[in-house]
Amino acid sequence: MRYQGDRKGSLMVRRGFTQIAALASVAVLAVSACSGSTATTAPAATPTGAAPTTVASATPLIVGTPAAKSGTEISVNGVKHILVRWFVGLGSGTNPAQIALQQTVVTDFNALQDKRTDGVEPILASLEIVQNNTATDILKTEIASNNAPDLIGPVGIKGRAGFAGEFIDMTPLIAKAGYDMTQYPASLVNTMKDGQTGALLGIPYAVYPSYIFFNKDLFDEAGLKYPPQKVGDQYTMPDGSKVAWTWDTVRNIAMLLSVDKNGKDATQAGFDAANQVQFGFEFMWTEGRRMASAFGSGSFVAADGKTAQFPDAWKTAWTWYYNGIWKDHFIANDTERNSDLLAKGNVLSSGHAAMGHMFQWYICCMSADATKPGAFKKWDIAVMPANAAGVVTAPINIDTFTIDKNSAVAQRAFELQAYLVTRLDLMALYGGTPAIGDQLKYFHDVVDATFTKQFPGNVVDWQVALDMEGKAESPNHEAEMPNYIKAMDDYGKVFSTLATTQGLDMNKVFTDVTTALQADFSAAS
Repeated sequence: MRYQGDRKGSLMVRRGFTQIAALASVAVLAVSACSGSTATTAPAATPTGAAPTTVASATPLIVGTPAAKSGTEISVNGVKHILVRWFVGLGSGTNPAQIALQQTVVTDFNALQDKRTDGVEPILASLEIVQNNTATDILKTEIASNNAPDLIGPVGIKGRAGFAGEFIDMTPLIAKAGYDMTQYPASLVNTMKDGQTGALLGIPYAVYPSYIFFNKDLFDEAGLKYPPQKVGDQYTMPDGSKVAWTWDTVRNIAMLLSVDKNGKDATQAGFDAANQVQFGFEFMWTEGRRMASAFGSGSFVAADGKTAQFPDAWKTAWTWYYNGIWKDHFIANDTERNSDLLAKGNVLSSGHAAMGHMFQWYICCMSADATKPGAFKKWDIAVMPANAAGVVTAPINIDTFTIDKNSAVAQRAFELQAYLVTRLDLMALYGGTPAIGDQLKYFHDVVDATFTKQFPGNVVDWQVALDMEGKAESPNHEAEMPNYIKAMDDYGKVFSTLATTQGLDMNKVFTDVTTALQADFSAAS
């Protein structure tokens, strides 16, 4: 057992606290009233390609809103440019390192535009970054006030769901640009389509498979073998016996890795669950459908598209998770996971959790406290466990960039998007995998290089990530369902009680979910 004392972690991707609005415009930049700041005037003479920046100081949130609307002609050093606005916040892009690189990317793009020789008016790209948990509301406000940005992303399926019908079908833009879509797997292209209309809402960009992160130091300390890194491999138990890598096995190992302040693990008599200093497993920043899909593909919507259901595999998942918290004590409850010990919710990076299920984009979040005592320093990734039927399922995220249907410069926004998807350095910082190309080479050349300084000497088996892409659930855990936002909120409220309330009747939990969802689905018909 290793206890390093309390520590505070920085929660980064998708929950970033440091916010910057970087606006590549030579117009007056207005800062949101919520920041307490006043309007800022950009330098009168801005070097070609450079991007004036408004930076948050001690305020929790800065939202930059250009005075000029998208499509406005702006003169830069005597040359007319067309303003194209890029909105970041619905997905990745809000931690400090990502913000800095996004600024660089915009500057690079603008510099290339100034070198155009084809007679086409150059683009002046503008970057607007907002906090993830307020991004949906802010974007809706901008749309309602007829001041929407052009390009929006990176954004996943769930992030797009709150804007049904708002994004343009890119098919004609792609055709006009002569962009080659045959380079992408058809399955990934299909995930970019609107489930109701079939409109193509984006180019497949960053793929984020999920897998099991594990803390090598904690396994070594306990004298336990590492989790399997190939599908079908067995796990070697402490007594030398080999067992299938299943969720039952995860439970058994996780209990051995859950330790109280006296050094007892969760399998031993006298284990003090009220004073736990290490946990064996964590579903990082999870929600009901995501967690359940790790136990098997499913949907809350029956095949008829209107009847609520609760798949058996998902009932098993929710029960396993609930028992892991309150009965077997290898998963932290909500109070514990938000404590200083577990880095205020960034549990794996705290150094006090041995394993966790999470998406690849989480690699961006592990660097915040990697140099501090007890941090997540020596780590690797393992394949997902099999369910009771022997099936391995790995929930997957995939991001794209979308374009607002009311954009006056949609074709030019697509031009910016086509550039962004070529920036593998930015994708690496988002934590994604390219949808095309030699993915393993990408990990070695780009991702490993990014993390060498943050985790010296740490070696990650990235083939696991590629193997888990092939085990993606279908349908996706963020797939469409009737009355999407209301339905998510309703089942989410019930799911949240699993980590806050002891003594729940799980059969009642399942009934409560299906009853609430049926009302939501019926209201949408």
